[in-house]
Amino acid sequence: MTAGAPPAPDRAQEAPLVEAMLHLLDREQGKQVTLGHFVAAMGQRGFGFCLIVFGILAAISPPGVGSVMGAPPFLFAAQMVWGFRQPWVPSFLARREFSADNVKRTLERARPWLKRIEIFAKPRASWLARGLIERLVGVVVMILCCVILLPGPFTNNPPGIAIMLLGFALAERDGVLVVLGLLAAVVAFVVGLSAFIAVAVALWAWAEGYF
Repeated sequence: MTAGAPPAPDRAQEAPLVEAMLHLLDREQGKQVTLGHFVAAMGQRGFGFCLIVFGILAAISPPGVGSVMGAPPFLFAAQMVWGFRQPWVPSFLARREFSADNVKRTLERARPWLKRIEIFAKPRASWLARGLIERLVGVVVMILCCVILLPGPFTNNPPGIAIMLLGFALAERDGVLVVLGLLAAVVAFVVGLSAFIAVAVALWAWAEGYF
């Protein structure tokens, strides 16, 4: 059964991100919830939430599978550039259901690791996490997603980590983390593109041996 009205958004807007997600999942204990419902409940933090989720998926996925993970964050980043206030989730994704209890257990297992980032991430220099800077972050994420779509090792892991950091920065309205995330994005772009070029050159040299 799909959950009804989204939980009250105030807690999801003000609490630290991990705490806010756990609170939302507590409200839906024992139920099946949809991705669209959960993103809507996150309100204006929805973009950060989406970038965190798909950034992590891109970072931990093996080459090939990870490349597929470049498409969803590209969609959300394009919406940021376009000026959307909240993420628009395509219907085929918005209708996807998951167990609130299973997600909560997974989140609690990952909580110690996520807390390390969350302890550092806090509202500060928030002007760097909205407006034109937020749109710039969207452009950077779109570029990183293009790198993720490239085949080869290390084309998805570093960009995925950078996207995750930028997601935390937006969700926590942390301008300092935005700057650090943008620096990480530059490193991720160089590493990912260099890995792709190295693989392409090696394949070209290998192919030349057969002609």
